[in-house]
Amino acid sequence: MAGSGNTDKPEIPDTTDGTVRRFQTDGRLLLGIAASIIAAFMLTTMDAIAFNLRLTYGVIEMQLIRNVSAMVFLVSLMLLRRERFVPWFGGAGIAVFRGITIVPIGFLFFSSFKLLDQGSATALIFTYPLMLTVLATVFLGERAGVWRWGALLIGFAGVVAVQVALWLAKGGEWALEDSGRPLWLTATYALLPVAAAVMFSVNMISLRFMPKSVPAISITYVGGIASLLTIFPVWVLFGERIALDWAAHWWQFGLMGVVAIGAAQALNIAYRSAPAAVVGSLEYVAIIFATGLAWFTQSLIPPVAIWFGVALIMTGGVVTAWRESVHARWKLSRADGEATVED
Repeated sequence: MAGSGNTDKPEIPDTTDGTVRRFQTDGRLLLGIAASIIAAFMLTTMDAIAFNLRLTYGVIEMQLIRNVSAMVFLVSLMLLRRERFVPWFGGAGIAVFRGITIVPIGFLFFSSFKLLDQGSATALIFTYPLMLTVLATVFLGERAGVWRWGALLIGFAGVVAVQVALWLAKGGEWALEDSGRPLWLTATYALLPVAAAVMFSVNMISLRFMPKSVPAISITYVGGIASLLTIFPVWVLFGERIALDWAAHWWQFGLMGVVAIGAAQALNIAYRSAPAAVVGSLEYVAIIFATGLAWFTQSLIPPVAIWFGVALIMTGGVVTAWRESVHARWKLSRADGEATVED
């Protein structure tokens, strides 16, 4: 009240689910769920393109190609939407941080597939939904009860089951050549995908520190510039100088940029609209998309044993969607009840 003399700032109360109000989602749960599934598909497509280009171009050059192509597409999109090209907003530093850190995440991600067998690298990278849930609990105050943890663990078990099935079917193809590598070195290499998972989790959690009024496209634009300014000097100093084969790869360069921006936009929306544990558990469907893409584009028929893992992943996703819809209805009915009491 005016004139009361109390100048202390009021405490920020928690929401009904325990999340600190400052870091709570924007409440668009269904949008967040849809965005997380779209992001999983976009990321899977981008990974498939990078996998096809890996024999022609190096890791640094592929990241540069992806960033340049993505910025061309993003600038075109912003021109159509008549967006500001020099957006500076509260939280822009977070967007810059996210853009810079995505570069080492990419290095760790691609390097893990070069230094480890594919099954181990994939399983270790997909520990990030578990790490996301832990970080969201510690830093955002989100509550992850039995249902959310259960869905996460079911999904991760599905990822492991898929990789085991593929390893049993293609162990000879996936195995690394026997180079006399000591066990400690293999264990050290195994930290690469884990480090990528940790950094990716921090990158996603930082979105919740962003003011809710900032448009997702502004976050993507500032982060994209920061990422491009980071990767370009790295390429100048350490990168490859392989001539681009435009005749053969032009459509892959363009598609990589489109799906990179699509994935960034979808992730920006997903992690601001839904709890981290929910988004993380749904991103396990990327394994299903990857299997489907390999089947559709390369006629790689998956082994029968893979479907057990796919079923587990789908179960985790269905449980998450069902549980969150029940929780949303409960919060709505509680809010209606409180409004009736106040009337």
